[in-house]
Amino acid sequence: MHITQLEIDNFKSFGRKTKIPFLPGFTVISGPNGSGKSNIIDSILFVLALSSSRHLRAERLTDLINLNTGRNIAEVEITFSDGTHIRRRIKRTDNAYYNYLYLNGSPCRQGELLDFLAGHGIVPHGYNVVMQGDINR
Repeated sequence: MHITQLEIDNFKSFGRKTKIPFLPGFTVISGPNGSGKSNIIDSILFVLALSSSRHLRAERLTDLINLNTGRNIAEVEITFSDGTHIRRRIKRTDNAYYNYLYLNGSPCRQGELLDFLAGHGIVPHGYNVVMQGDINR
């Protein structure tokens, strides 16, 4: 099972809906400083509920919502080669925020998602994603 597409909307520096295909084989994310490379990785960790907001370089989940668009919702959807798709949405209101997770279109809880992912070898503290600074020589 591998990622085939990532769709990011109003998440961090991605103010508009952006679809990123992941073709079979080796995928490289490259670009100049400040172009959003790390935010792509952050969006994957976010949608898979594999990291806290602090590890996503934000104090609170609502800090992941792009402030420049005037919209109070951020959403990321990931699609895998077996057809599985996971969507996560956060919505900010004046007094609170709401966090929604969907597995194949059905609402689910974070624990259910993590159990599903663990069954496919994707675990929060595994080496599915190795972040900059995590490797010691």
